Amino acid sequence: MTLLGSRIVAVTRPVPLERTPQRLDPLGAQSAWLLVPLLGGLALAYAVYSTFVHRDQLRDPALAVAALLVLALVVVTAAIRSHPALAPFDRWSHFAVIALAVTSACLFTSAVWGRNERLQDDWGQIAVALLLIVMPLYRPVGEVAGTAIVSALVLAGLAAAEESLVIANNPVVYATVVATPVLALAAGGAGYAWTITGETLRWREVAREGQARLEGELRQAAARMIAQERMTAVNAEAAPFLIGLVQRGTVTENDIRHARAIADRLRGLSVQAVGRTWLGDTVELALAARSGIGPDGGGPRVDDPERLERVLTSDQRAIVGALIATVAGRPALDPASLSLSAENPERPTFLLRAHVDEPPGELRRALLPFVSALNSVAMHATMRQRSGELTIRFSSPAGVLPYAGGRAR
Repeated sequence: MTLLGSRIVAVTRPVPLERTPQRLDPLGAQSAWLLVPLLGGLALAYAVYSTFVHRDQLRDPALAVAALLVLALVVVTAAIRSHPALAPFDRWSHFAVIALAVTSACLFTSAVWGRNERLQDDWGQIAVALLLIVMPLYRPVGEVAGTAIVSALVLAGLAAAEESLVIANNPVVYATVVATPVLALAAGGAGYAWTITGETLRWREVAREGQARLEGELRQAAARMIAQERMTAVNAEAAPFLIGLVQRGTVTENDIRHARAIADRLRGLSVQAVGRTWLGDTVELALAARSGIGPDGGGPRVDDPERLERVLTSDQRAIVGALIATVAGRPALDPASLSLSAENPERPTFLLRAHVDEPPGELRRALLPFVSALNSVAMHATMRQRSGELTIRFSSPAGVLPYAGGRAR
């Protein structure tokens, strides 16, 4: 970061954003989380039923029980790890869940090896497929497709090697019967996620174009508002004072002090207009409904001297704005305690503090979706509440690079 005259310009390292619903529409993906435990529970229930059906074909009942236990572990792990509170669901979590699911399927196949009569009622391929269908909500389509292909090949290879089936046929047919549910359900989930993310990206392009068209008008409107504020101040104080001086024809010590006070107020309005920030305006608007609260005199405070707010992307700003509005709207909030500070240009970190005297459970339910959403858009966010003191910290993994020239490179 360098200082150019009176301007500080921050340029961030680009952070690759995966094309997934969780990354592009984090709040929407949170509402779909219930699918993970529901489909996982369905897979586990079917596995128990299928194992019961195969009770006369079990070569090793202990292996069958172990397969069910591993699958239960997979379902619990997937439900916990994909929970919005632990967003984002990363690559290794995806690999671990599917690898364990395939392992449980292999254990069941081993438990009935040499005695299995039909492949159609085996639960291994169904359980893996039900878990794969929700993975595209959290991981890129290409990654899920690769995982599905590998899983299908492993299960299909085992099926092709079985020789105890009552329906004699080519091993390729056995492999196809087992691989089809895995590939079909994974493709269905991937197609849905690809469509959703495509619509989201198209909507963003439309929004950016609209924002670009309105930017000039908004700047002109802001300039007119600032000019109007200054003119109002001049008409309310400066003009009557100057008219009074002209009428009296003399200048007293009181007049000098009064003139100095008016000049200080006008200068303060000018400085305030120049120093307006997005974070400051967001906090001010969020608390506008609370009477007696303003930017001065113990009111809400935004401390961002280096304008680190500029590192926030449009998605991050939308979530941060919603988070601030939600905190400001809590009935038990002490408005004067709300503050937001920014520090560390190398890793821009924002700290939101407020005193909210309400049960931690209620506050977490209200704010946790936004904290999780920040984690989903390439930030690291945490939330803590102790004795009514709320602290939310969110930082960007992108550092700040030196800036040179008139444009960001």
